[in-house]
Amino acid sequence: MSIHGTYSVVSYGEMVRSGPRVRAYAEALRAAITPGCTVLDIGAGFGFFAILACQFGAGRVIAVEPAEAITLGPDLARANGCADRITFVHGLSDDLGEESRADVIIADLRGVFPLFKRHIPTIADARARLLKPGGTLITQRDTLRCALVSDVKLAGMAFDPWDANAFDLDFSAGRRISVNTRRKTTASPEALISDPQDLAEVDYRTVTDPNVSGSASLVATRSAPAHGVLAWFDAELAGGQGFSNAPDQPTLVYEQMFFPFERPVEIAAGDRVDFDLDLRLMGEDYTSIWRTRIARTGAPELRFSQSSALAEFTTPADLRRRSGSHVPQSTARLELDRYCLSRFDGMTSQATIAREAMDRAPGRFATEAEALGYVAALAARYHDPGH
Repeated sequence: MSIHGTYSVVSYGEMVRSGPRVRAYAEALRAAITPGCTVLDIGAGFGFFAILACQFGAGRVIAVEPAEAITLGPDLARANGCADRITFVHGLSDDLGEESRADVIIADLRGVFPLFKRHIPTIADARARLLKPGGTLITQRDTLRCALVSDVKLAGMAFDPWDANAFDLDFSAGRRISVNTRRKTTASPEALISDPQDLAEVDYRTVTDPNVSGSASLVATRSAPAHGVLAWFDAELAGGQGFSNAPDQPTLVYEQMFFPFERPVEIAAGDRVDFDLDLRLMGEDYTSIWRTRIARTGAPELRFSQSSALAEFTTPADLRRRSGSHVPQSTARLELDRYCLSRFDGMTSQATIAREAMDRAPGRFATEAEALGYVAALAARYHDPGH
């Protein structure tokens, strides 16, 4: 589940419908709960697992979620007879204090991959500060796995219309962007042309570094055009529960991740492909870097080096602004932000700050309502979940 408000109530409903995932988490939660214990649900959505925890015997539940979906939680808790045991917090677990320490922490903050936004830093922080000694972290380990894939649909996504199109137009300039873009997809087991191999592991009981690297040596099991590498994860939960979003498993909300090659490559059974993947947290999201070495019988070795960073439109000016030597300059907008932030003192209303902002920046806002919207949005960036 998202930790940055990217999911709607409907999206969270779809997650509840994801049967194998939900059953595994529910059984792990049931096994971990002791009568009267405290449960912390991080990325709670509208509180599904929080309500289940109450049904399983928890005495107190803290449900934390930054998305608006959490506003539905109190109504659902009342409808299920547990409103008196759940505290809904509209915010991030990073801002919780020791009064929120729990015997059990449940969190599913993944995207297609476990490496999603600030998933790992959030879990590491909660484990260190908010899990009581001897407590249970429901999500314990994810193993990233991968295989070679040959799939016409995926090939079309990566290489068309950049290589060829029905109108015989030259779109080759866009090719760099397409082949350096990782894609969420669902592939069939028949599309795999190598046996799956482990790529990397994330152990949530010990992990601190959000960056993950892994390698796999993939041997083709049949001759076919290889279009890239398909990756997924196998999840291990507390109590011996687990699930997978592998192609041969029931379709889950996560689906799989496709890392295209720079171009389709004809390979034969027995050819070896060495695949290296680096996932690096840059700000609020991950940059993927994948390198491929293809050893083919009777053909020259091929090497590809790709990165999701190469799929971005980056100008020389952008690069200069990102460098360590760049000296940021103050702007009128920055000064207005700075002033408004200085007025967030716990005593002054947003309406008052909005009027002051209009006085300080004449012409910046057409109406007081527009100024109020600006102040409210600025305040929301630094939202205190306790207020």
